[in-house]
Amino acid sequence: MEPRVEEVAHMSCMRGTYRGALQATMRNTAAAYGYTLSTAATIGVLTETEGKPDAGRLFLFAIGGVTAFVLLEVLLAALRTPAAPQPPEQAFPFAGALNAASVCAALGMATLVAHFVRSPLGWFLAQMSTTAIYMLLVAVEVTIVAAVLRRSSDVR
Repeated sequence: MEPRVEEVAHMSCMRGTYRGALQATMRNTAAAYGYTLSTAATIGVLTETEGKPDAGRLFLFAIGGVTAFVLLEVLLAALRTPAAPQPPEQAFPFAGALNAASVCAALGMATLVAHFVRSPLGWFLAQMSTTAIYMLLVAVEVTIVAAVLRRSSDVR
């Protein structure tokens, strides 16, 4: 027995709804997912080189991440212009696919810090540098993808 026209239309609509929901989910979680991978990998590298962290080192790690956010916000505030364009939100689903570069660069930075700063300060500096590198490179990826999308829409 073949499905009725109404059932086919409903199934098609549901696929479109699911596809849209999946796209929105990916767009909204891409940066957070990549950052989570960077942070988890940073903890792994530090644990391998420094051993199991005590509470103080974990606090330094967390404060390092927060410090990077604060410093990036200060930088953005200093660079803000009155006519700054809005961020390219539509580019993020595509830039999210490029997060491998940001995650690997952040992990590379964490590895460098972990190997060269063999003290509790390494926990602070590793997470601070991982956060900064990840955020800065994701912004580069989003900017590049937004420019490509603008060019492709201008060509049409």
